[in-house]
Amino acid sequence: MASGTSNKLTGQVGEHLVSAALGTLGYYASPYSGNVPGFDVTAVHSESLKSFPVQVKASTRGALVQSTIDKWCNHSIDKNNRQTLGELTPLKHPDLIWILVRLPDSGVSGARFFICTERDIQKKIVDRYVAFMEKHDYRRPGGGASPQAILNIKDVAEFENNWEMLSGYQ
Repeated sequence: MASGTSNKLTGQVGEHLVSAALGTLGYYASPYSGNVPGFDVTAVHSESLKSFPVQVKASTRGALVQSTIDKWCNHSIDKNNRQTLGELTPLKHPDLIWILVRLPDSGVSGARFFICTERDIQKKIVDRYVAFMEKHDYRRPGGGASPQAILNIKDVAEFENNWEMLSGYQ
């Protein structure tokens, strides 16, 4: 399992890579290194001065996004650990830009970027969770009650190098 230090360094590298990538696209970008709740980088277009916050999630392996389902939709677990999923949770910032970064095992060349909105993340994570729960009759295999929800590369593949999403900020 990855250490806390390793996770922090992965996050820091991801935030700086996103800032650098945004720079190549004509944005001034500054990471906050985990000090601002809700986003990690601020980007400002160099000509229009339109700005936007960015949430960055970086990983070297495994899930790109790790969360719990109750953040994204109404969720309950009964005494038999059967899970019920309800309406989507209203998002405060559904259009918040998320950039997911898959880092290679060493170095930074070959990093992969997935660009979408928080609304996209919510839809993908709930759809994945529902599909998993349906397959297991709404109980975790082994009878556990974990609300863990994840997204892998295949779940967000359509957003890879989706930099054109930022065109509204030019």
